[in-house]
Amino acid sequence: MRVLLVNHGTAAEWGGGDGVQIRETGKRLRQRGHVVDEVNSDQPQAEGYDLVHIFNCRVQNSFESQIRCCKQANIPVVVSPIWISLKRAYWGSRGSSSVLTQATNNFDNNAINLLENLKQRRLVVMNDGISFHSSGYTTEASNSTELISNLLKEADGLLPNSLLELQAIRSDLNWYDDTFEIAHYGVDPKIFLDASPDQFRAYSGINVPFVLQAGRIEPAKNQAMVCWALKNTNIPIVFIGSGKHWPGYTDLCKTIAGDKLVVIEHINQELLASAYAASSVHILASWMETCGLVSLEAALSGTPLVASTFGHELEYLEGDAWYADPADPESINKSINAAINAGRNSEKTIKMKRKILEKFNWEQTVDATEKLYKRVLAKKK
Repeated sequence: MRVLLVNHGTAAEWGGGDGVQIRETGKRLRQRGHVVDEVNSDQPQAEGYDLVHIFNCRVQNSFESQIRCCKQANIPVVVSPIWISLKRAYWGSRGSSSVLTQATNNFDNNAINLLENLKQRRLVVMNDGISFHSSGYTTEASNSTELISNLLKEADGLLPNSLLELQAIRSDLNWYDDTFEIAHYGVDPKIFLDASPDQFRAYSGINVPFVLQAGRIEPAKNQAMVCWALKNTNIPIVFIGSGKHWPGYTDLCKTIAGDKLVVIEHINQELLASAYAASSVHILASWMETCGLVSLEAALSGTPLVASTFGHELEYLEGDAWYADPADPESINKSINAAINAGRNSEKTIKMKRKILEKFNWEQTVDATEKLYKRVLAKKK
């Protein structure tokens, strides 16, 4: 089988889980004897391939162009949507960053009320005259969701990363076909399983308990709320990830957390695994996760997890993590403390590590991927 794996044209600039999924999928497909190419392009050259697999439908203009190129070449298309309800995520990410900016500049009664309204989902977020509500309702007249819905219906099959993602696709995008397989994310145990903390401690000079969050520093990942939740504590906070696309947001985090915050732009996977092992807890109180690969990586190193109540993490983590409302700093603080107090030898943490080894590995991801490829090609004969 000749397969082309496609991400949007600016994917390398942004980084993220979609790029990891492409790399790991391609690697294992080749090991199984398939001819595989990988490209970041909005106009992929689909001719000559048996099938094209597009990752991430959320970059609307790129996705539209990719689908059009494949259809013009009459090549079957499979899509890993990596879908999250975008308008709800926009409400949370922009609302929280705006409220925290005001609270940082002037922590008065109005800022306190805004924080409470965010927590209670009463806050209305305004942008260019358009209002966004926590339910996903917006006064925007845009047809972007309708366009993505129509484009997905042109695909020959979907590979959601969870059943919860599939349900969101059905409810948000009205996709009702039955040509799909659930391809859960995986983690490579060779890198992350039981890593040593020593390398990161030597690199960073941090030899005390600390809270870690890995991933891009941006409103969707909600790092500023983590800083706000911990601002009256003495525990160090370490963010590992690039803030180049949102420098003002990184500055907001630094303003809130002060000297407690350490920001590390980029480290290799071996050092990242050591950072997970050195940390007391990994938090991802995000507004926009279909899972959070970093959570799985951290758990494989034996790190207790704090996850968000907002995305699709529940399908992976189940009862083996501590959950926090991304809009509620008290909830975040409470869950972080509970995870730290439970520690690496807690039942939850040990069960999570075992579950990843049994269920969430790239071989099983590619089993589902290969199965859908064969289904799609069989239907095209």
